[in-house]
Amino acid sequence: MENTVKKVNVRVGDTVLILAGNYKGKKGKIISVDPEHNTCKVEGVNIVTKHKKMRRQGEKSELKKMEGSINISNVQIVCGKCGKATRVAHKIENDVKHRVCQKCGNVLDKKFVKAKAKDAEKQEAETANKEEVAKKPLQRREVKHVAESTIKKTAAKKADAEATTKEVK
Repeated sequence: MENTVKKVNVRVGDTVLILAGNYKGKKGKIISVDPEHNTCKVEGVNIVTKHKKMRRQGEKSELKKMEGSINISNVQIVCGKCGKATRVAHKIENDVKHRVCQKCGNVLDKKFVKAKAKDAEKQEAETANKEEVAKKPLQRREVKHVAESTIKKTAAKKADAEATTKEVK
């Protein structure tokens, strides 16, 4: 028997709906995933009691309540956009494979969404910088042009004034 790890469509942090068992219909976040055994632990679901016995002097025996594992086939991802339990589709965008809601097409991978938002911000910043760079030389030329035109106008006025004073004399 080969030691191959199965690929699963649920990841830590996903909100899932329980499809079968005593907790059927309950929603919770995934705490851990074990693809080797095809199980996962969901927050607040399948609570089991662990007995811890006193081993040394000074320790106390206790009953510890914790989440037990359930089969991955008994959970279904809840889409953040449409709020429905859905199967997972896969799409490849920008050479990156990511998970998508089959019902509404919303991207389920938070890392991919954040990376896409960062890329969009970078592109906006670059276009803004290009526009600013493009405007600055034009503004300088305009200022220089205005200054040259005022110098020419004042020189023309002085020449007209001198010509009129020579004619009057």
